[in-house]
Amino acid sequence: MSTATTGPGAGHGHFAWADLMSPDTADACDFYGSLLDWVPTSLPDHPASNYTLFTLDGARVAGLVPMSPQMQEQGVPSRWVSYILVDDVDAVAGRVEGLGGRVHLPPMDVVDSGRMALIEDPSGCSVALWQANRHRGADRLHDRGCMTWNELLTRNPGAACDFFAALLGWSYRTIETPQGSYELAMLDGERVGGIMAMPSQVPGEVPPHWDVYFAVDDVDEVAGRARALGGAVPMPPMTIPVGRLALVADRAGATFTIYRASEGS
Repeated sequence: MSTATTGPGAGHGHFAWADLMSPDTADACDFYGSLLDWVPTSLPDHPASNYTLFTLDGARVAGLVPMSPQMQEQGVPSRWVSYILVDDVDAVAGRVEGLGGRVHLPPMDVVDSGRMALIEDPSGCSVALWQANRHRGADRLHDRGCMTWNELLTRNPGAACDFFAALLGWSYRTIETPQGSYELAMLDGERVGGIMAMPSQVPGEVPPHWDVYFAVDDVDEVAGRARALGGAVPMPPMTIPVGRLALVADRAGATFTIYRASEGS
């Protein structure tokens, strides 16, 4: 992976936001507040029913959505959802099925914040499209406690790459790693995300998913604190050519990556 070069205000085809679907929002607020210093603010008028906005030093950095009882009964796992900015969500969502994907949630207004749709690429992974109005996305990226990268792990990376190239205009730069080929998604010369094959050691029941990276100052210290808070670290801290990272699971099982970039990455 490699940290995206864009920041708040990036345009069509760039990641701008992430929110967490959790069965216990109070517990999630406590966990992420203790781990990343996020401050929760409830938005009772939001269509998602008491959507929570996480801020850090007054800047909006992520969101939290309560999972419905029906979703919990169906065994839908708690997870992070990534959002991609688009200029016209209706037009983009209207092309999804023709490219082999699915539209799980048709375009809908989110009060005056923007308009969204939830889609699935042909490899089986869901991602949100976001047409901004009053809410552009995260106020800060790449700083401590802020989103810094989005990475798709899938068992059919070729299908996903073709889909997003046709849908959003992404091109790719292939990087060979010990784990296999890594496709660095590019748009107008900027790095926007990554796509890679699901590692063979990942259990078959783990679905394809977009992994959200959050920047931290000390990966080892934050990973240790996650364990102390009752979370888990399925992938312990490790050094890669562009930095150091670890995979963390919160107390409800939602996973995300904590990351510190090396100098010049």
